[in-house]
Formats: sequence, structure tokens, C-alpha cells
Amino acid sequence: MKLRYKHIFLSVALLTGGCSKEAPFNIVTEEGEGQILKSALNVDLRDGELDQTIVRGTRGDIVYDDFKVTFTKDGASAPTSTYRYGDMPEIVTLDKGAYVATATYGENLDAEWENPYYVGRSDAFSIKPGEITDNVGEIVCRLENIKVSINFAPILTQQMDESSFVEVKVVSGDHDAKGLRFTKSEENRGSAGYFRYVEGVSLVATFNGLVEGVKVSETKSIAKVEKGNHYKITFKLHTQGGENQGDANVDMKVDASVTVTNVERNVDLEEDEILDDSERPTEGPETPGGPDNPEPPTPAEGPVVEAEEPINLDGVNDVDADSHVVLNISSETGITEFKVNIISEDLAGLVPDVLDLVEPGDNLELLQGLGLLGDGKTTVLNDKEVKFDVSGFMVMLCGLGSDKNHTFKLTVGDSSGTVEKELRLHTK
Repeated sequence: MKLRYKHIFLSVALLTGGCSKEAPFNIVTEEGEGQILKSALNVDLRDGELDQTIVRGTRGDIVYDDFKVTFTKDGASAPTSTYRYGDMPEIVTLDKGAYVATATYGENLDAEWENPYYVGRSDAFSIKPGEITDNVGEIVCRLENIKVSINFAPILTQQMDESSFVEVKVVSGDHDAKGLRFTKSEENRGSAGYFRYVEGVSLVATFNGLVEGVKVSETKSIAKVEKGNHYKITFKLHTQGGENQGDANVDMKVDASVTVTNVERNVDLEEDEILDDSERPTEGPETPGGPDNPEPPTPAEGPVVEAEEPINLDGVNDVDADSHVVLNISSETGITEFKVNIISEDLAGLVPDVLDLVEPGDNLELLQGLGLLGDGKTTVLNDKEVKFDVSGFMVMLCGLGSDKNHTFKLTVGDSSGTVEKELRLHTK
């Protein structure tokens, strides 16, 4: 009979303005139970790009009724109760104890169009037997995944064919997640992609397509991206070589720049602008180099590759089984490409012709066994310091005979460019 009276009093509370502070506090509950008002949850969505405007029924809109609300006992892992906010009763009954309320919107997916994922948590609050909790404070919901949009500069839009696209992925040391492909159509619709955030994850955007009939591929890598940020990546076209685009000597190049905006504050955090050719400073009669107008230093392009003594990258190195053969690679922005071509008649068939330290694939165990990857590492992607130690190769090389030549051709790149170096060895 007690349970029957409990439901009657709940109905009366709803009909008489049950979510207000004037709601009756003499509602019958089971022993050890208390209650909380739906109105006690003050959900605040922090998204400056939305301007706090909630509109129903159009793509990408945020609807408060679709938030999921969970009540979890403080310190517990599994929730006690879960509701869609629009379906949540005006009064919720819970066992006594300390609780935390969590409000979430969307799903935390690897990659999906128009899928913002918001999370907010309340401070701990108490449910007391026979009492109604009418305020748990503000629950601030913030963007927990990564937002990306792609823009094609007008000249590039005119010159690239309809099949061209930019593939965007987020990658970490041991996880290559699903990607999204941005075409002209996605740009015209203003589509945004949302990607799962994991600490230390990097964002990689690769342009692939035909530009005036020339196949072009260009990658922009952003290391250690942060959740709650909107990464707006702009691809531009530059041509070098001939006087017109029909010249066979024209070098088609697609550059990329990125602007980062914090979604909550809606302010730019940084802007990495790549100038097009018309904006780059040139040296001529009006701006000669000299004491009054010194020529600006040319910025380094690509990672720095240096050899430890006694190895010299400018010549052939004599080695034996005990030789110390180490190269040190450094990058300010993080490695995005690291391939090693092995040029050796005697090694053919014993090891692959090409080893990829960014995407090892089936050669992962071989790379780890040879010590070319650090302990437990599966890639050098986004590493800023890499020690390429091939000393372990020397026993194998010398075992193949003396007076033999072996070349390791390294191609190493980052967001600033690519460098190629040759490590030439001669067994004594």
C-alpha cells in the first residue's frame, strides 16, 4: 500500500507545478530513498560557435532534450539511473547517498560528420531520505572531441577536378583511426567532421587529386591536437616553373595552412599561414641583398639528419662487425614520413627493399627485432627525436663478406618539408 500512495503523490506534484520550489515535500518514499527535481539540473552548453542558440530540426543542431543524464554514486563506476533529458520525470527517486550527475550529448566516435560530443559533470551532491534536492549547481558541458573543417582556396577550387578530396584522420602511436573525405561538396555545405580525442593524438590531412591534369598529393600534419578545438585547414595552389599552366615544366604544389579556434571561447589560438607565391618576398633590383638589405636566411625544410662519429654522411664509411653506426633525426613539428630504401645486391631477399618506420605494416616485428624502433614502439610518427641505430646490422653485413657496398637511403619528412640522406657503408 505504501508504494501505491507514493505514485499518487508524485502525480499530484506534477499537476501542481512539481518542478518548482513550491513542490510538496511530504512525498512518500521507500525507506532510505530521497528525491531530486529535474529542474535542479542547470545544463549550460559552452559553444561560442553556436552562440548558445538551440534550434530544432536542422543538421548539426544541438537539442537539449537529446542530452543523456546519468546519476552515479560518488566513486562508483556504473550509473544508478540514466535518462534522455526530454523523457526524464520531473522528480527522480534515488537511494540515499552522495551522487554526481553527468550530462552528455552525441557519441564519442572515431570519426563522423556533424557529431559534436559534449560532456559535463556536476559537483557531488547528497540525496537524503525523505527529502527533495532542488539544486545541484550548474553542469557545464564542453566539447570533448575534435572539430575539423576544410577550405579550398578559390584558385585551387577552379583548377582541381571533381574527384579531388582531402582525407582527414587522427592518429596515435598504435592506432590509425577511421578517416573522413572532404570534397568540394562538403566544403560548399560547410560540413564539419568530428574526431575522437585521445591524449597525444595527431591530425593528418592529405590532399589527393588532379590539378590541371597533374596528380598532386600533399599532407599537413598537426601534432598533439587538443579536444574542444576547431581546426580549419585551408589548401592553396602554387605553380612553379613554366610561364603558364600548360607548360610541361610547371610544378604543381598544394600548400596548407591551419587556423585553430577554441570552440568554447570562439577565439583564435594560433594561425599558421602559408603564403602563396605572389606574397613571398623576392630579391631584385629594388631589394638587393647587402649590408643595408641583408638577404633573409632560408628557413630549414624538413627534419635534420646528423651522424654520430665516426660515421660521415658525405662519403663511404668502412665498417666491421663492431662498428658504431647511428644517425640522429630531429624535427621541430614531429616526423610524418620515414622510409629507408636498402640498396644492396647481397641483402636482396634477406630484408625488404623498403622499410617504413611510420607505417611498419608487416615489417613491424623485423624493425623491432633490429632495434630500429624503441622498446614497445610501433611507429615514429610525430616523434621529434629519432635515433636510427643500425649497428645491429653490421654483424649481418660483415657475414655476407668483405669488400661489399651497402647503401641505406633515408627519406624523412615533417610538416616543413622532406629531406633525403644516404648512409653508404663498405665492409672491411
